[in-house]
Amino acid sequence: MELIDIYDKNGRATGIVRDKKAPLGPEEYRMAVGIWIMNSGGHIFLTKRSMDKSYAPGKWENPAGHVQAGEGPEHAVIRELFEETGLTVHEEQITLLGCSCRWPYIGRDFGVRMDVDLSNVQFQQGETCDAKWVTFDEFITMARDGEFAPSLTDHMRDYWEAFLEFAGRLGSRELDFLTVEEQR
Repeated sequence: MELIDIYDKNGRATGIVRDKKAPLGPEEYRMAVGIWIMNSGGHIFLTKRSMDKSYAPGKWENPAGHVQAGEGPEHAVIRELFEETGLTVHEEQITLLGCSCRWPYIGRDFGVRMDVDLSNVQFQQGETCDAKWVTFDEFITMARDGEFAPSLTDHMRDYWEAFLEFAGRLGSRELDFLTVEEQR
C-alpha cells in the first residue's frame, strides 16, 4: 500500500491521507510530479514504460510519479527520477516549469539540464525498460503519432504553451538555456 496526501483543487494538502488506489471524491485530488531533462545538445530525455504496466505499456514519457504522504513535490520528483532511472539530481538544480489541475490530479512539472550517458541509466523493473534522447522535432512527431502515454499527452495540453517555450528554449532552437544560477 502506498499512502498519499489528498489535495484540494488549489494544490493545498487537506490533511487527509489515503491509499493511492482509493477512490477520490469530486473535490479531492492526488498530486503527480514529472521532470523534463534536457541535455547540453538540446535533446529531451524520455523513458519507456515497462511492458508489465497495466496502463500504457510500452509508451514513452518523462520520468514521473505520485507525491507520497508527507512528501513535497520537489522531493517526490527527485525520488521518482532516481527510482525509475538511477539518476540523481538535487533540489537546487531543478526548476518548476508549470502546474496543472485536471481531476483527479494536481500536477507539478520540473525541468533540469543535465547530460546523461544512456548506458548509465538503471531501469526499475516493472516501471521502465528503455530510455532515449530525442530532438524537439522528434518529440513533436512522437506526440502526433501517439507514442506517448495518454496521461502525458493530456497533461501536456494543460500547459502546452509553457512546455513549448521550455522545450524551444532548451531544444534545437537558437535560444540558450538559462541555468538555475542565471534564473535567480
